[in-house]
Amino acid sequence: MQTALRVLFRILLSAAVLFAGYAGLLCAPSPFFPYSVRAQGLVLHSDQPFSEAAGRHVLELAHAKITRSPLFSANAEYQVFLCNARWRQRLFFNKDYGAGGLAPYPITSNVFLRDARVEDDRLVSPHGTPVMGDRPLDYFVAHEICHQMTGSTLGPIRYLRLPQWVREGYADYVGKGTAFDYAAARRAFLAGAPEMDYRRSGLYWRFHLLVAYLLDRQGWSVERLLREPPLQPQIEAALKAAD
Repeated sequence: MQTALRVLFRILLSAAVLFAGYAGLLCAPSPFFPYSVRAQGLVLHSDQPFSEAAGRHVLELAHAKITRSPLFSANAEYQVFLCNARWRQRLFFNKDYGAGGLAPYPITSNVFLRDARVEDDRLVSPHGTPVMGDRPLDYFVAHEICHQMTGSTLGPIRYLRLPQWVREGYADYVGKGTAFDYAAARRAFLAGAPEMDYRRSGLYWRFHLLVAYLLDRQGWSVERLLREPPLQPQIEAALKAAD
């Protein structure tokens, strides 16, 4: 019995040490990213050289989006790390490898993004092609920072309890800024368009539409949305019945 307990203790201790080491890596990744530029209280780091002017432009665009949110705090600073090398993506994204971005709240306020073409303001997809449309690089920066702002506002327990449609929908709402076409999204929603299914498309269009409906059409505050989010079927039924 004592031998089994000692083995269990060693396993738990090893797991705790590994977690602490990995958390430390997420909190202090700068040695892996030698290139950086700062603008508007945001810092963009990369493992490959990039145009500083282009980097500042991306940060300024992202900053303009996040400042529209009542969750924004001028006292907060956010560090964004571009993982161009595949091994860095695997290291920092871990189980989320393949995602566009990662905001590992509450471990750290840092944000990690996959490879990007900073000069074109574009993230690069897992297929090696730029992510086009209404999701430029500054969208991904603002989206992931919004997750950090939301977590900082709510605290870990309330943040992790948020329904996915609120957590991702509001981040998409902030990241898209004025690029979102509400009327087109609602038509697609009513028509059952495949891009409205997150599990099939990987897009947050449906979630964004629900958030936009509450905030822009029903006059909800962001505080109310986060404090008392309705059930997704309930809000979808209301959206279908709306004029």
